[in-house]
Parts: sequence; C-alpha cells; structure tokens
Amino acid sequence: MSSSKASKSETAELAAKTVARLYFLDLSAGRILTSNPDGSDLKTIVNEGRKLPDGIVVDVARGHIYWTNMGNPKANDGTIDRADLDGTNVTNIVPSGATWTPKQLQLDAKNRKLYWSDREGMRVMRANLDGSNIETLVETGHGDADRLDARNWCVGIAVDVNGGKFYWTQKEMTTRRGTHFPRKPRSPKGSNSGKPQGHRSSLRQPARANRS
Repeated sequence: MSSSKASKSETAELAAKTVARLYFLDLSAGRILTSNPDGSDLKTIVNEGRKLPDGIVVDVARGHIYWTNMGNPKANDGTIDRADLDGTNVTNIVPSGATWTPKQLQLDAKNRKLYWSDREGMRVMRANLDGSNIETLVETGHGDADRLDARNWCVGIAVDVNGGKFYWTQKEMTTRRGTHFPRKPRSPKGSNSGKPQGHRSSLRQPARANRS
C-alpha cells in the first residue's frame, strides 16, 4: 500500500473512531479537550497555555479540528490553528497579525472555507482550510477610535452554505451590559434605522458596512 493510501486509510479510521465525541475549549487554561457524549473518557489533547482559544470546529471527513486564539485583545496577535482529531500535528494556519481577535468560527466543508468574526479587528473574515487566501468580507470600523466602540465588534457567526449566506452578530452597548445582540451596522447620518437587527451577506460577495 502506498504512503498516500495509508495516510487516507488512517485518517478515515481515526474519523470513524471520533464521530461520537465532543470537542470543547478551556479558555482560561488554553486547552482543547475531548470526551464521549456522556462526559466519560475526558482528555486534554492540546495544551498551548494562555492564548485564549474561543471558537472551534471539527472536520471529521478530513480528520482535523480548527480553533481560534484571541491572544491579547489590545494587540494584533490573534491566530487560527489546526490539528488532527487526536490533537497531534498542531499547525498554525492564520498567523499573528493576519487577524486581531478571532472569535467564533464556522466551517464550510463543501467549499473548503473557514469563516470567523474578528472582534477588535471589527471584521468578518474567511480563508481556505490551509489558511491561504485570507479575505475581509465585512468591516464595521477603522482605527483605534472605532476599536474602542464595542458596537463595532463582530462576535458570533453562522454560515448557510445551501442558501449562500453568512450571518454575524455585533455587540451592543445597552443596559444589559455584556450581552451580545444581533445589530445592524450604524447607518449614515439622517437614517432612522437604529434598532438592533441581524446581519447577513452573500457567501460570494464581500460586504462593507455603512458607518456614520
């Protein structure tokens, strides 16, 4: 058997063994853990310290997990990493400086894309599964002054592959401090559309949010 066939066989075997497992993050300790659905066989598979992991997706078919590391929210040092399902072969695919504070992450397995919200970067972004072709799809602000306004922070994200849309949330400054609300980007002066609303955009065309 050739090495490529053996590698594919090993990946398929590993994927079959991990279908009925949970993968989750320990933000404060900087760990990735996995367990059976009932919580048994709990184990740490990646331990990188205080990089503040926040979003995770599992690509069972290709035998990979992907996760975001927020890093220092005051510095442009967020990253996205990949590993095999057992936590081996950890690889950085989106390097420090390419995304500011990557938060929630979504996998588009059909088109081999990763989508994520970049909080202090005030962006929604995507890249190929190997980290190439990094794109900014939505931008809600520019510069340090806008970065201090939490209403520009993109946090949650969802992808409707069949519908050709992606959706994201932005943080809203309200009396319920710290709660994430879907919010429409601030409209140009003179507009009366100020209520929190959901956001969506096409998977094909990058969008630019309007700002006052």
